[in-house]
Amino acid sequence: MKKLFFVLLGLASLNVCVANPTYDATRGALQNDPGLCQYGYNPNCGSSRQNQRNQPTEIIHIKVPSKYGAWAINSKTGISGGALEMDSLEEAKKQAIKTCEQGGKNKPCKIGAWVRNGCIAAAQRKDGRLFFGINDPGLAEVEALRKCQASGGIQCKITTPEGCSMPRF
Repeated sequence: MKKLFFVLLGLASLNVCVANPTYDATRGALQNDPGLCQYGYNPNCGSSRQNQRNQPTEIIHIKVPSKYGAWAINSKTGISGGALEMDSLEEAKKQAIKTCEQGGKNKPCKIGAWVRNGCIAAAQRKDGRLFFGINDPGLAEVEALRKCQASGGIQCKITTPEGCSMPRF
């Protein structure tokens, strides 16, 4: 009698598993019941994912104005000056030259480097030659030193720490 009972119980459980071929005992009933697709409970339903993909995606363009920086230097005196966070390249260059010339005492200054939406730093060799690094935040000083050392310079040092002109949201 016990054997018959276990055989019937086994056939009954086999029948339940065969009745719903999508049923996965490890995932639970809600994840496998196709009747619950419309409610979003079944992640295995193709139709709910398909509806999400067919919805149009709205692209929003945000105009963020660029920021500029420049560094000017007088090659005879070695005096330099810069400007950061300017709204145009022309404004940044003009302000850098003005800062470098110090009210006319240090004329003529020329632009050595400029940056748009980035950072600028300067390294100098022992003989006075200047090298600019223009890069992302945290990398401009490294680039300036790399350029200085690549030119055969020894005892290169940062003379102008990194300054950044980045757009603000």
